[in-house]
Amino acid sequence: MSTSIEQAATGAHERATITTEGSEMVITRTFPGTADLVFEAMTNPEHIRKWWGAGHGTMTTCEVDLRVGGAWHFAQSAGSTGDEVSFSGHYKEIERPGRLVHTERFDNIDSPYSVIDTTYTEDAGTRTTTLRAVITYDSPETVQAVVDSGMEHGLQSSYDAIDDVLAQLAR
Repeated sequence: MSTSIEQAATGAHERATITTEGSEMVITRTFPGTADLVFEAMTNPEHIRKWWGAGHGTMTTCEVDLRVGGAWHFAQSAGSTGDEVSFSGHYKEIERPGRLVHTERFDNIDSPYSVIDTTYTEDAGTRTTTLRAVITYDSPETVQAVVDSGMEHGLQSSYDAIDDVLAQLAR
């Protein structure tokens, strides 16, 4: 059975579409910029610090070793509580600017790694890039737990902030 989390459009930002089926979640979103620019905004720590967890705390760690086998680690203090949330993983495949495959886990609990296979498809005519991330989890129950965690709100605000980073990079 496939479920879709519908998004209402707000402001001038595109909304991500999130669907789930079995142990997979698929996120699709179009960004205003070339594939190389979107890839740059999503992998360079200088830019990541501006969008990751946007508006939901202060980023305390942003480490990226962007090479096959390299690791990444992002952490932030969460809002008014100051509790730190931390995510990490490893890069498995890098084909700039068209594809990035990496693992991810939520470090605050003993969670299994997911595998995220992201493609960046550029429409040269409109100078936009469609991101499609297929996330494979260990079980449908984990997918549901991720959906129930409220990740959707954080994802949408982070992607909106990427739009702002792209506008700055395009100048």
